[in-house]
Amino acid sequence: MLTNIRAEFTADIVLIDAKKLDEDDKLLDIFIRQESHFLIVGVNWSEQRQIEAMVKGASGYCEAFESAEIVNRAVECILAGDIWIQRCLVPKIISALTQTRRSHGAVAKTVNVEELMKMFLSLSTREIEVANLIQIGECNKNIALALDISERTVKAHLSSIFRKLEVVDRLQLAIFLKEIEQYRHQAKMT
Repeated sequence: MLTNIRAEFTADIVLIDAKKLDEDDKLLDIFIRQESHFLIVGVNWSEQRQIEAMVKGASGYCEAFESAEIVNRAVECILAGDIWIQRCLVPKIISALTQTRRSHGAVAKTVNVEELMKMFLSLSTREIEVANLIQIGECNKNIALALDISERTVKAHLSSIFRKLEVVDRLQLAIFLKEIEQYRHQAKMT
């Protein structure tokens, strides 16, 4: 039974049928399991459902009719710590996650805006360029092409950014940047 899934397995990645999630909304709670990543496979699953699943902790969504090569790329991407979702949904997911965090009182690590800004300002100009491209959903290869650097250099910049901002992955980085953006906007308004 899927409701008992949490106690019954250990896996790096789990593929789950979107239909099962539509049949029982409570199954979205399985994504809280931190040891496993979940890739949802469905047929024309709505953008809203994809966003909802990502906010709950899923690692990605892939159409059922995708080739084995695409599904393998999705799995590799997720296992590398990234998410697999349509690029156009990235800003929507970031906004939804930011709102969720704010409504639960978990904005960044603390609400100390000065500390967040200090962390952000510790980034080099190139690190800010890389971070901004991450925020819009670019992959390392596209970042390397856009900035005329190697993918290895992109990875080095990302490691430095993660360390300086105390985030663990690209999604947390994007959320951090969105929060900084919002603080800057609020500061201009006051």
